Amino acid sequence: MRTRARPWARVRIALVCALAAAGGLAGCSSSDDATPHAAPSASTPNSPSPHATSPAELCTHLITYWAKQELDEGQGSGLDYQEKGLSDGQNAILLTTLTAARAERAAHGAAAGDRLIEQRAQRGCAERYRNGTPTTDPWAQTKLPTPTGSP
Repeated sequence: MRTRARPWARVRIALVCALAAAGGLAGCSSSDDATPHAAPSASTPNSPSPHATSPAELCTHLITYWAKQELDEGQGSGLDYQEKGLSDGQNAILLTTLTAARAERAAHGAAAGDRLIEQRAQRGCAERYRNGTPTTDPWAQTKLPTPTGSP
């Protein structure tokens, strides 16, 4: 009877040792080990940082988009500048860009006109937003001045 118990005892001992070894290995990783399953943390030096679109970049994108829409459709989009999501200042950049791009397209083709649109939009928007967001009040001309010292 004793000879039969030994094979089972050996199996139990082997199983216990295997489980102990597996459990011990799983809990023995150091902080320097990189596990392939771990998600990168926010402080990982190689992780990309989020990019916030600056007002000048947004302006350039809008002007470029609408200028190409106006020129490609031939008659314009039929929308006013507010429906396009443009401010009055951005619309001024769009109009001067369109005038120059029409002349460039007529003289040198569509590709040259598109390059000019991108250059003029970038330059105009960089100038407009060079000191941050413009703070001009469109209704300033219609407001009555308030006397100093009045509440």
